[in-house]
Amino acid sequence: MPAKTPRRIKLDREKYDPTGRLKRSLKRVRWSGTLMRILWTAGPVTGLGLIGGYYIGYGRFPSLELLIYFVSFTLFTGLIGLFAKVIYDATRGHLQKQGEKDLQNVSDKLGDLILAIRDVHVQSQDGQIKTAEAALQLLRRVELSPYGVNTAFTDLTGDALVGHIMGKIHSYRSVGLYSQADTLCEQHRPQIEVAAVALEEHLPEAARELKTWFKGKKSSLRDGVKREAFFIQRIMSAIELNNPYLMTIRDVEEMIILAFELLNGREIPTLVFSYSGNWKYAEALDNLERKRSHHRIAQARGDNRIRALAAFLRENGVVSSNELPAGLPMAQLIENVITSLDSLISTFLSDVKQKSKSKYELRQDALILETSLELYKMAYEGYRDTRRRHAQLKEAVVKWEKLTESINSNPAELQIGRGKQGLRIKENIIELNDEARLEISRYLSWYFKKERLDGNLYDRFSVSADRDTEQQGELIRRIAIEIALTLEPHVRLSKPEVQRNINATKAIYLGELSVNMGGHQKAELARRMSELVDNSTSVAAEQLAETLVNIYNVNLEEDEREFLEETFGARPEKLKQLDIQQKLFEYSFNFVSEVPSMVQPLKPTWKKAAGEIGKLLK
Repeated sequence: MPAKTPRRIKLDREKYDPTGRLKRSLKRVRWSGTLMRILWTAGPVTGLGLIGGYYIGYGRFPSLELLIYFVSFTLFTGLIGLFAKVIYDATRGHLQKQGEKDLQNVSDKLGDLILAIRDVHVQSQDGQIKTAEAALQLLRRVELSPYGVNTAFTDLTGDALVGHIMGKIHSYRSVGLYSQADTLCEQHRPQIEVAAVALEEHLPEAARELKTWFKGKKSSLRDGVKREAFFIQRIMSAIELNNPYLMTIRDVEEMIILAFELLNGREIPTLVFSYSGNWKYAEALDNLERKRSHHRIAQARGDNRIRALAAFLRENGVVSSNELPAGLPMAQLIENVITSLDSLISTFLSDVKQKSKSKYELRQDALILETSLELYKMAYEGYRDTRRRHAQLKEAVVKWEKLTESINSNPAELQIGRGKQGLRIKENIIELNDEARLEISRYLSWYFKKERLDGNLYDRFSVSADRDTEQQGELIRRIAIEIALTLEPHVRLSKPEVQRNINATKAIYLGELSVNMGGHQKAELARRMSELVDNSTSVAAEQLAETLVNIYNVNLEEDEREFLEETFGARPEKLKQLDIQQKLFEYSFNFVSEVPSMVQPLKPTWKKAAGEIGKLLK
């Protein structure tokens, strides 16, 4: 009996049906219920309303023609509205749904990043410092069990008895037995004071935590969490000086927390000032800062894309870590990246021409090349904009230098004016509107996917044989820069007054954040904490006063100090500490003389490769 011929199947891809979305929109409409509501409104409701109203107004019933007119008008209006809704759902409605999905996905990923980077921060420490940092992370939780308190303070002090005492005191306080807790405090005060003194020299933050918990002054949800001082400034300096290692791992965590807050409804109050009168100095300084921020952001877009491209090529096995090591100077990195792309594209075009690989293998190569060229084009646009911004900045510097020479001979121009002239302090809010939140979520969702952050982040950030600490650190810092660049158009993080106001607020408490939460739960936690956290402007007012005194060279008199105290809650002792002597701000222009890096546009062979990629990925 002849053997059966094996049946062959052919895999193919069904082309996208442009009418599919319209069909799905039509299916989502509950036609029976919707039509019944329209008919009920157009029939009995309109008829009875017309008859009753007409009779009350005119003393007689309406004609049949008028009744038919109103019923028909209501019916057609309802049907047109229903038709418009179906069309909207089929054309724009899906974008709204996708945006909401992206927002939830990004909230989920940002929450995971916060937890993973905290773990990285602990990993990066050694010995007792590592143990202490883990214990401090534990103590930052508001809802901590007595066992957790015991564990944390045992690890911090290295003394199990101190841990036991602190856990016992916390147990009584948590159930309202403060008298018993006070008795224990009196009994064990000498031991706790000795432990605090021992910690003070090497772990001052741990000593503060021990004293705070012993006194019972534990933070509440409303208190929030103190931000790492000047974290935005360090990230912006890292961007400007093209050195990601100017920022710390804690700075990266703070930037991710800030994005997590803003995407989920956090409103940060701000105090900024405007001026009228002869304030040429302030106007020139503002203009200079604006130009400088535009320059640094444009430069960062180029630099960060090149670093991302280098990391992408390494992680996909296109080049080795020796060929593109982390930490290379930018000029050398650009040269090495271009050489690597030349080699990759040459090999790809040769494989396509000779058909030396299967179609599946070529498609995989095409996907790698597509992302590589996409990142390169984004870098090129960023560097091209940098050159333009650099020229504008040089013009602003020349104007500034001329002005400061004239002002040095006439410092009276910088005093606070009276009457119509002078300072006006304006209250505002840093927030993201719905459109900005969706736009940022859409981009970050794409970026996280490109960086392959869609899996287990603890595995992604763990130090392993094929991923050393330096590569891990570069990836983490690159993420912070990308998030800062994404927020910049909407929040203006590069502006000194925005940095000042964000630093003056507390971050939301995220002690309840857990790896077991879903995206919706993480977003809900952020929204709830954003509503609870204290948004007072007292610290912002103090920092504004410091800026006026030390940068704008303003003399704060008693009236101005009282105004800041009474209106914004600034602390009198802080205002009195300000040095109100004339101290003109010294501005460094070393970076202006340096010509920004530049990358060449796509080469003809690269464009040819892009065409082949398009054919393979159709």
